[in-house]
Amino acid sequence: MSEFVRNSWYPIAWLDELDDGPVGRRLLGEPVMVFRTGEGSVAALEDRCAHKFLPLSKGRVRGDCIECGYHGLQYDATGACRKIPGQKLIPGNIRVRAYPVAERLGLVWVWTGEPEQADEELLFDLPPYRNPGWGVNHGPYTHVAAHYQQLTDNLLDPAHVSFVHPSSLGSAEMEDIPVETKQVGGIVEVNRWTLDRPPVPIFEQFMKINGNVDRWQYYFFYPPAINVVDFGIGPVGMGHSDTDRERGTRIFSCHYLAPETESSTHYFWMQVRNFEPEDSSVSERMTEQFVMAFEEDREILEAVQRSQDEAGVKPTVRLAIDNGPNRSRRIVDKMLRTEQAAAAAAAE
Repeated sequence: MSEFVRNSWYPIAWLDELDDGPVGRRLLGEPVMVFRTGEGSVAALEDRCAHKFLPLSKGRVRGDCIECGYHGLQYDATGACRKIPGQKLIPGNIRVRAYPVAERLGLVWVWTGEPEQADEELLFDLPPYRNPGWGVNHGPYTHVAAHYQQLTDNLLDPAHVSFVHPSSLGSAEMEDIPVETKQVGGIVEVNRWTLDRPPVPIFEQFMKINGNVDRWQYYFFYPPAINVVDFGIGPVGMGHSDTDRERGTRIFSCHYLAPETESSTHYFWMQVRNFEPEDSSVSERMTEQFVMAFEEDREILEAVQRSQDEAGVKPTVRLAIDNGPNRSRRIVDKMLRTEQAAAAAAAE
């Protein structure tokens, strides 16, 4: 049985990556490629030609088809073969799997489960992304040699910030502040407020701040593999509601994960901010800062994965800060059991 939730949308590439041609990546252990057709739409296909299995991502776009780089077979967005050089007859069984595909938030999303269950209404959305009063920056495609749930654990863990990111996102004042964990349906929230303290370094780099501030961190998990961190600063004594945070200096740091294998993950991240929305230099500097911060995370997570693989067992120590990550894993486990039960029933 699969150990991944398949009936879900997963990101496979930034839209601007397709400017350089087709992109091939492994999703949930399967080879998938995406390309932009001549008419401008995006298609997602199994990444291997039906003839010799050369990855189609090594080919090139020909009109609305992708052409295999070995013998020139061409496949359309449905996966059907439309041309075989030197051969007029095209057998109907020469085709590759086509995946439902969608565009949102600057990303290409692929539905990896049952095609008839694909619904774009299920795609994650972040309204401020389209708000002209908010600026956006996104990082490069990032590959992490760790299970995607290791990344989710990290992205639901405010406690690590003081120790892993002291030069950007954390500070010593935050070390002993407890976190609060909530769950509403399948969404997990972990939050923490640091009151009447100096701003963390990343805010000091982008604005002049006199005196102390109140700081917030709200970590949200949307199953099976999306994480959004709402963090920012405001005046000492500010309220804690969403409206109050809207009046402060606010950043949504968005993390979209796609399992590659049981021990590796495709990682796409962006920040959406409510200050200096049109200043490209702020976007560039922010990307630089988060590249450094997430490289610190990657080093930790890959070391954790190697150590756990070597030990051959999962850690048994549980701390109060693990409440959020443990909830996220139980939610995904329930989704997996539901899918597996449905698949078993269909096979009977």
